[in-house]
Amino acid sequence: RNALPAITGHICDHQCQYNCTRLDYDSALNIRELKKIALEKGWETYKERWHKPAGSGSRHPVAVIGAGPAGLAAGYFLARAGHPVTLFEREKNAGGVVRNIIPQFRIPGELIQHDIDFVTAHGVKIEYGCDPHLTVDKLQQQGFHYVLIGTGTEKNSGVKLRGDNRNIWKSLPFLREYNLGATLNLGKHVVVVGAGNTAMDCARTALRVPGVETVTVVYRRSLQEMPAWREEYEEALHDGVQFQFLCNPEQFDADGTLTVRVMKLGEPDAKGRRHPVETDDVRTMQVDSLITAIGEQQDSDALRAMGVPLDDNGWPVVNIIGETSRPNVFLIGDVQRGPSSIVSAIGNARRASDAILTRENIRTHQGDKHWNNVNPAEVYRRKGAIAVAQVDKDDRDAFVAQEAERCLECNYLCSKCVDVCPNRANVSIAVPGFQNRYQTLHLDAYCNECGNCAQFCPWQGKPYKDKVTVFSLPEDFRNSVNPGFLVDENRVHIRQGEQTWELTIGSDSQFRDVPAELDAMCRIISHVHQHHHYLLGRVEA
Repeated sequence: RNALPAITGHICDHQCQYNCTRLDYDSALNIRELKKIALEKGWETYKERWHKPAGSGSRHPVAVIGAGPAGLAAGYFLARAGHPVTLFEREKNAGGVVRNIIPQFRIPGELIQHDIDFVTAHGVKIEYGCDPHLTVDKLQQQGFHYVLIGTGTEKNSGVKLRGDNRNIWKSLPFLREYNLGATLNLGKHVVVVGAGNTAMDCARTALRVPGVETVTVVYRRSLQEMPAWREEYEEALHDGVQFQFLCNPEQFDADGTLTVRVMKLGEPDAKGRRHPVETDDVRTMQVDSLITAIGEQQDSDALRAMGVPLDDNGWPVVNIIGETSRPNVFLIGDVQRGPSSIVSAIGNARRASDAILTRENIRTHQGDKHWNNVNPAEVYRRKGAIAVAQVDKDDRDAFVAQEAERCLECNYLCSKCVDVCPNRANVSIAVPGFQNRYQTLHLDAYCNECGNCAQFCPWQGKPYKDKVTVFSLPEDFRNSVNPGFLVDENRVHIRQGEQTWELTIGSDSQFRDVPAELDAMCRIISHVHQHHHYLLGRVEA
């Protein structure tokens, strides 16, 4: 399921840890470190069992433009299913931003090569130094049935500044030159404009350039609004990067004077971040070089030249799986949705790959879960064990044992909405035949809609509205819009979507002539009727 295990084990942004159920008890599991350890300790055993996919090269050929994280991941997933895949890369190496942009002090080159080698071991071909003017038409003429484009967001609009100082770098060229080992002359004092993850990389890298004494990140909003992940910000602080918030550069003169406008926060913008508003105050700084780390976006002109349809505003039009309005042509990774994480790029690639495999009538197995017979009682016992003093990750065996004991198996049994409901209006029961073994049911009669379950839900859900609701009174069923059911002797009233049905259930807890769209709902009802009938009792009005 993970196309790039070595890379993600080092520089994954581990958003999963911010939703870890263990956060409610002591601290999140160190999931990224555990994945790194799994690779360290389990790779050789895995390789012994691994073999090249059967039927390799027997299906429609696929072309992928760009051998970055998204392109490599797409090649991996499709080759595993038997597609012959060729990655076309203009550089002399694969890895994209991981190899050429992300600073080398963040991830060793041999780990990047580890994942590239594993992808090519699946039969994926990489054509380096390819034709820079490749088009969808050319590739289709060569026999490629599907074309995936993963060219990233190398276009950078930079910052519009008054003044005549030309010691200005754009983020990606600067990082590329540093990784190539080029001699860089930034002077003593450097300013980085922007506050995303790329800006943090630029600031930490600039501090490592010989001659640089100070690096200051200048950002027009506050710390609260900065888009960089908190871990990236804290690492920059640890390295000695300075920050000036609520400042916007306006002019950079030849004598090194950088004039910045002091800002204040206004109303939230469309993304929920408060809009920066100019004040009458200005400040000046003495700066030798400026690095701009904002405005990274898809190169629409390049996409148009490739044959990708664009809308009236010059942006590519894609659906939820990344397919353009041109059939069998997909955008994957950053070029689809803008700058994001390595994990997001892999996810984009997998969604596009799954869509292709569905068209080819190939079962992907990507959604499979191999059940490990989770015992809810054991999970709840772990919730009561608080790790006051935690083992350091450098003590590998003890660390793994500690984290395994702390894990609450939330990918099998989340139940957070069950735990936090003061009225016990949510219950979690095991229902056979579902990918998610434990199904959460909402008991309408016990709920006062306090919203607690929605507040704590790690999936941004609203269990008191979203989950299958067990109704106890006919009037409550009629007055609700929740999906759910009411059992009235042998009659069952069911709501799903905006439709309602009335079905008959037998004494054996089985339905007759179930509509196809109600198959899952009726399996849940049958199981509750047979094994948890106590949930169906009537209550006083």
